Amino acid sequence: MKEVKCTIIQDVLPLYMDEVVSQDTKEMVDQHLQHCEKCQKEYETMKRNLYIPVEKNAPIIKKINKKWRKKKVIISFVSIFVTAIILFGVYAYIFYYERVIPYSKNLIEIEMQNDNQLVSHYYGKSYSSVNETLPKSFEIDGVKKNVSFIAYRETFADSPSRSLINNEKNHNEQDYIWEFSESENIDAVYYVDYEIEDISAKKDTWESILDRAVLIWEK
Repeated sequence: MKEVKCTIIQDVLPLYMDEVVSQDTKEMVDQHLQHCEKCQKEYETMKRNLYIPVEKNAPIIKKINKKWRKKKVIISFVSIFVTAIILFGVYAYIFYYERVIPYSKNLIEIEMQNDNQLVSHYYGKSYSSVNETLPKSFEIDGVKKNVSFIAYRETFADSPSRSLINNEKNHNEQDYIWEFSESENIDAVYYVDYEIEDISAKKDTWESILDRAVLIWEK
């Protein structure tokens, strides 16, 4: 059999190693490698270059994949936690965060009934709570008067736009009744936005509240 040149064998070796050569070529390379030391060395070198790095890198790749999976789990938990906080914040804002309903002449009517009972009639869409104070003494235009402050509050769920959530809560009229003992002592009622916490923290005063309040009823 004619001797095959080493250059030809070395050209074929990559295909031989990938097992994509014909059976005749494979037998030719096998036979040549049995007695050619030079080609045997080339073959071994090619094997190391092709396979050994992969084996060495396999644990590194596994380690990277393990770290990435762990990172993805942490990211998932953090995402769920952040989403839960956002949803809770939105829920609290819609149903618990209160704001004062702006005053208008058609919103509230206050009257002293025949039994000296002071009543506030509310004609807005709806409200969540009423802020009302005990009578407080002020000197107004040189006259000492007992004043009660009042404010109707709403949440987003109680505002007119709450029809997006539930449109079955509208009320045509809702009354607020002062304590009978308080009603007799009240000379005037003012509508105003105020926070008791600000007064306690000395960020606001009753005199300042009176200055910005709207008179809605007086004896």
